[in-house]
Amino acid sequence: YKGSIQSDWQSTAEGQSIMQLFYNAKSSGRKLFGILEQPAVHAVIEEVRYKVVLLGKSGVGKTWTVARLAGVAGNNGTSYQTFETVGIRVTNIYWPVKIRDKIVLFKLTVWDPGSHSFKKYTHIPVTCQEKADMQIIFFSYNDASSFNDLLPLINKCGKKDEDNSPGLLIIGTRHLSKTEVSKSEVQEFQMKHNVQIMSLPAATSGSNELSKVSPILNTICEQLWYRDQQYIMNQNV
Repeated sequence: YKGSIQSDWQSTAEGQSIMQLFYNAKSSGRKLFGILEQPAVHAVIEEVRYKVVLLGKSGVGKTWTVARLAGVAGNNGTSYQTFETVGIRVTNIYWPVKIRDKIVLFKLTVWDPGSHSFKKYTHIPVTCQEKADMQIIFFSYNDASSFNDLLPLINKCGKKDEDNSPGLLIIGTRHLSKTEVSKSEVQEFQMKHNVQIMSLPAATSGSNELSKVSPILNTICEQLWYRDQQYIMNQNV
């Protein structure tokens, strides 16, 4: 499925003209859309919707990463505070991509359950994973125990329906220069367990935040698009 989405499209003249519709005029970041809101894009642009669930140890940066992917944190050093999530935090992220010669708007409804609530209340894991299209597991390069939690979480996710099972992506975060997890360990895990692991560079003042988050957002969208195409093909066999 790699290559179906134009990876640098958001930085082209066409892509930038579309991306302008997602920015908040009162700030330097993208607009966070509420339940009843959506971007004012042209009606001919197809919109596809997916449910994405986040998993991982408390404190590894799940909520902070969502804020960056949504464009409300990390842009030009924008101040954004996060606290331990209680219950479930749901965020809508709109992301336009170009697939071959067609522009498609992805609406990613991201479910971010608090780690404590996820373990304490049995209905929360069930609610989160019900009809989930993708599961993203997080670890921190600064926390070896979070990396050791990856395999149990992958096994716990399980593939209940091979024809339409949720996509899986692993994201590594880092907030300190000194790390407890090496790149070689990550590469070995990726090859051994046949999973895709991506790293999110730290946000720095004055940097182009869009160039840091777009590879992850494009990868999420590409996996979801490929998953749907495979499902459609299997149904037609």
